[in-house]
Amino acid sequence: PANTSTATGAASSKFDAQGRRRQVSHTAPASYFQAAECNGFKTIREVPSLVIMSEANMAEYTLPSETLSFEPPPEAVIAIFKNGDQERKIYTNTKLDENEYQYLAKLREEAKASESEFYPSVTCMATRFLSRARNDPKKALKLMKDTQNWRAQYFQDGPITDTSLLEDLKHGIVYFTGRDFCLRPAIVIRAARIPQQWYKEKRIDKFIRMLIFCMEYFLRYMVVPGRVENLSVIADLGSLGISQVPLTALGEVYKVLGHHYIGRVFKFYVVHVSMTLSTIAGMAKSWLTDRQKQKLNILDDINELHKEFALTQLETDLGGSRPKLDKFFPFPLRPGPYTPGYNGDILANAVPNVHEAITHGGACGRLWDPKLSLEENTRLEYTPKAAAILERCGLPVPEAIFNLDGDGPVPTSSASRSAESLPVEQSCTACSATWEQQLPLGPQKAASQEMTPSTDDGDGYRDNMHMDDCGSPLDDLDLRTDEVIRGHHNHELQSTSVTCCCSL
Repeated sequence: PANTSTATGAASSKFDAQGRRRQVSHTAPASYFQAAECNGFKTIREVPSLVIMSEANMAEYTLPSETLSFEPPPEAVIAIFKNGDQERKIYTNTKLDENEYQYLAKLREEAKASESEFYPSVTCMATRFLSRARNDPKKALKLMKDTQNWRAQYFQDGPITDTSLLEDLKHGIVYFTGRDFCLRPAIVIRAARIPQQWYKEKRIDKFIRMLIFCMEYFLRYMVVPGRVENLSVIADLGSLGISQVPLTALGEVYKVLGHHYIGRVFKFYVVHVSMTLSTIAGMAKSWLTDRQKQKLNILDDINELHKEFALTQLETDLGGSRPKLDKFFPFPLRPGPYTPGYNGDILANAVPNVHEAITHGGACGRLWDPKLSLEENTRLEYTPKAAAILERCGLPVPEAIFNLDGDGPVPTSSASRSAESLPVEQSCTACSATWEQQLPLGPQKAASQEMTPSTDDGDGYRDNMHMDDCGSPLDDLDLRTDEVIRGHHNHELQSTSVTCCCSL
């Protein structure tokens, strides 16, 4: 209180004559934590990009159990082309070579010099931007800033929700259908299904919004860092003539995927191309680089997809054995096998809802830190449900795993605990933390809870949805620093920043 003369008893001893606390405060203003570092870059609070409002809209086999133990072959990690050029495909939770470390260090220096700040999810993409920029740190930094600004602007009014797109998704224009032999999801784009009314009303933004929803869903629920980080696109032109091809829409697809989801598309298959368009495309392909040719595959024979996919993962008109779909959301994802050309029964004992085992921070992954051990660099961040899910999958449960009551992990050694072994709600400020167990909800969290009743189902979430912050709601909040220090993993508190040992 400003005037302590009216305070009596024990209360008056807490303040001096100037109204200041006599004891050390255990709270810190939100701004104290705003300079957290993630992957060697200063970070700011992540803007939520995706919310699944209804559990019924989560496909059971969004993430198959095979992804958790899959070891990608060398060519799935780094593609090598005929001209000697190469391109990394898997970037996180994966050891980089010495040149990559050096270029990454230069990029960090450029970012520091320009006082740039990014969302944690954008920092995880740093090496992808370097690859696109051909290891030019200045160009890579510009790409990072472009994506940062795009995400800030696109999601400024709130995250994309499943319920807001239910009607549009019914058209079957964009949807996931299966996975290839390296467990990369396949997203199908049916250009001919775009309603003509959308063109008349100039509402191609609805198509782009569906595509972005699919990409955010993919990044949150369908990847496993270090194992599965890419997808394939199957674009069905439905025998459209040259004048009927929606060039504007396809151009927007390239712009979104190529600029803001860099390094995510493994291959781009174009099927059912008219003879005239195929001829023109064949001539144009001769001008492409080997890197571009590897990605762009214009197929004359649809059965070429058998080299990559099990027939059970594709619809009949895409060379598979699945009946042509008429329901597209929840995404019609099937369990394996994923062996190329396989055309038998699908797995009857596949474990559903494996995606519930991995947190948002776990899905983002981390850039390899030479100062950390192999186990620390490759460790995933699990939810409280992970132990039961891993056991059902027949996979070993990590040494540090969650109590089912949501109190946090049970450490089995004296090693420093990483955010990769903490619930999302208790992770560090740079690691998709929400701090829900210590703090009141932030403004965006509070707003999101108004959408649906609170039904804590034991997975650590306070509401009935997946709110994916990938950053703690620090704005307008006071943090209990004593709880942060004692309750978490060796945070190094500095005068203006918090550096987390987990590097995420």
